[in-house]
Amino acid sequence: MRVVLDTNVVISATLIQGGKEDQILRAWQHRAIESVFSPQILEEVGRALFYEKLQKFRWMTEEEITMLLQRLAQESLLVPGRVTVAASRDPEDNKFLAAAIEGEARYVVSGDKDLLDLKTYRGVRIVTPAAFLRALRKARKRRKP
Repeated sequence: MRVVLDTNVVISATLIQGGKEDQILRAWQHRAIESVFSPQILEEVGRALFYEKLQKFRWMTEEEITMLLQRLAQESLLVPGRVTVAASRDPEDNKFLAAAIEGEARYVVSGDKDLLDLKTYRGVRIVTPAAFLRALRKARKRRKP
């Protein structure tokens, strides 16, 4: 199942160990989901992960953050970021929708109200981390005999 993770999901995963966002990142690490990123999203995630104001709240070390960024870049589906979308009230959010279209993702997982208010975009479901985890559990149950 292909998924675009909003920057706020990745950031939250580094702040709240065992939280919903961390569970999503762990599902990706165990290959239960395939993450989709564009160069624009990876750049934003990389910049945000090293914000000074967040460093004291992270449960991950700087080395672990660097390794996470490397893994995200190497082990995710990286789309070129050439699709243009103008659907969100916040133009900065459109890159997540564009990556979902380019990467044929089923979900955009976000905590951003501007994205969540859309609910769907061109067949891509836009959901909270909690809703995504529920969908992932249901998909796993359907696959088991």
